Amino acid sequence: MFALRGVSFTYPGAVTPALGGVELSIRNGEWVALIGANGSGKSTLAKLFNALLIPTRGDCLVCGLKTDNEDNLWEIRRRVSMVFQNPDNQIVASVVEEDVAFGPENLGLPSSEIHERVFDCLCLVGLEEKRRAPTYALSGGQKQRLAIAGALAMQPRCLVLDEATAMLDPQGREDVLKILRDLHKRGMTLVQITHRLDEILDATRVVVLGKGKIAWAGDLAGLFAMRDCFNEWGLEMPPLVRFSRKLQERNLLPKACLPFVKELLENLCP
Repeated sequence: MFALRGVSFTYPGAVTPALGGVELSIRNGEWVALIGANGSGKSTLAKLFNALLIPTRGDCLVCGLKTDNEDNLWEIRRRVSMVFQNPDNQIVASVVEEDVAFGPENLGLPSSEIHERVFDCLCLVGLEEKRRAPTYALSGGQKQRLAIAGALAMQPRCLVLDEATAMLDPQGREDVLKILRDLHKRGMTLVQITHRLDEILDATRVVVLGKGKIAWAGDLAGLFAMRDCFNEWGLEMPPLVRFSRKLQERNLLPKACLPFVKELLENLCP
């Protein structure tokens, strides 16, 4: 799906590169979580995946298409859709179904196919009953689900989510994560940018960014085995793990809970 070869990126006027010498491949069907502290380069890397940014050095290929070739941009952005932190920045219409239809309409698709795509995508994110509702009346979580529906209406091969749950409450975050789990089961490639480790438990691979470089990559069990590096990477253990450890340290856990907590800590922190 993606191949980054020696990729560096420096913002205009900046002295220090936001990314430096990144080598990364992502296969079709993977769910890759990109994590790291603020300023580690996560969002910059995300914008390279559909050519919102072009590498200052190195090559970024999407399905074999180089992003620095303007002739490839339309096809790249058709194959890779993005969902950002603030859904209001992606909602362009005043009615829910019209917003989802915006992308397919710009593709010049027949009205029957547009209608089918809109209905299918709204059902997928659980907003079919809101299809004629004004977009301003939606909650934050519903707006983010609408942004995902609009991205999916383009029928991309990959969905890139840049801190897409950062502005949501716990229920809103869980709603979005459920959608991601369903999409991954259908075979969609997912790239999830986040700093919340409790949101990446379904990822097939984790990539840690630090100071514009890949600091570590591997599976979830391997990540938690590297917990001694979390402070260096600017990461925190999931709240449930930290809470369980504190209770265990202070002998505040009922005996009936101890086997569960022991299993939890062993699975997440081998």
